[in-house]
Amino acid sequence: MRRTASVGVIFFTVFMDLLGFGMVLPLMPLYAADPRFQATAAEIGWLMALFSLMQFLFAPLWGRLSDRIGRRPVLLIGLFGSSFSYLLYGLASSLWLLMLARALAGIMGANIAVAQAALADLTTPETRTKAMGLIGVAFGLGFILGPALGSLTSEHGVSAAPLLAALITGLNGLAAFFWLGEPYPQQQRSANVRRGHPLLGAPWQEAKQLPGALRICFLMGLFTTLFAAFEVIMPLWGHDRLGWTVQTVGWFFTYIGVVAVLVQGGVVRHLAARLGEKKTAALGLLLISAGIALFNQPALSSILLALALVAAGSGLVHPGLSSLVSLNVPAQQQGLMLGLFQSMSALGRGVGPVIGGLAYQSWPDHFFLTVASGLTLTWLLLQRMQNQVRDGRSLEKID
Repeated sequence: MRRTASVGVIFFTVFMDLLGFGMVLPLMPLYAADPRFQATAAEIGWLMALFSLMQFLFAPLWGRLSDRIGRRPVLLIGLFGSSFSYLLYGLASSLWLLMLARALAGIMGANIAVAQAALADLTTPETRTKAMGLIGVAFGLGFILGPALGSLTSEHGVSAAPLLAALITGLNGLAAFFWLGEPYPQQQRSANVRRGHPLLGAPWQEAKQLPGALRICFLMGLFTTLFAAFEVIMPLWGHDRLGWTVQTVGWFFTYIGVVAVLVQGGVVRHLAARLGEKKTAALGLLLISAGIALFNQPALSSILLALALVAAGSGLVHPGLSSLVSLNVPAQQQGLMLGLFQSMSALGRGVGPVIGGLAYQSWPDHFFLTVASGLTLTWLLLQRMQNQVRDGRSLEKID
């Protein structure tokens, strides 16, 4: 069977991986509260935070390893490792095994950056944002279809969803083993070895040599912190002010996911070609800021408009910023820097809910305006980087 390194194969691999992840995610707090585990609220919080913490620590190392040995073997390790983590989750009979499974899922899930690096290997600067948008589409579809499938499966018991996720991800690993080719040329990997490109050490020290890309990574961390704060408080605000049920929240998140998928799958490539990655990401930040500022209106039409702006903006920011990182990094360091990019995103997802909870408790009537102001500040910081980073409209591919 002929192996192929193509955008379509990588998209399918990432989508199936995130489908399994999405199946388990919404059930985790309920699963942890099962009488077998008797987890406290704090322990459930740690269970949810472990995934992001492990991604923060391991994403740069996976990316760096892929720069050295290739993208394909690292992706395969991640897929089979994720499958094992779901299996462990489904079979766990104690809280510490549940924690171990969640940490392992975070470690193995940190290789999404490797998929982004593989897409960077296969694309030109002109088509980079379109390809990165496909990763966003895979995320969106995984988070839309995964929870629905997980909810249906959970009718057969709390262990059914993680066990099915283990099966799906394991089969995905087997498919990738037979079909996925290596997109990263051997000669470039050999150059990394000759240069003494180490696996361990300090990725951040090496990243200092690429200040433009590093600034984008920090900007992604700030954006994700603010966005995660909004995501976690939105359902609480809806419940407190408008009496939203869990089903209502689920429909709203599905709505966000559908709009984001449509933007990432169709709109983003046209905007990036016309505006460039910097302006595309900047427009996304302004849309999200405007949407969140409008969000505290109780009318359903206002909420739907606000969430549409938030979802559309999110669909522009993620591929725009990830493409900017990739376009400002030599081919030999794509994995490393995209790993740091995902690492900062994971840190934001871990810190954002905590900051959001404290802010909402302190300023419940001004929370959304506060988050919108923070996103406007993020937009201003991106504007100041205009002369420090280059996009596909002004950049010949770095060699």
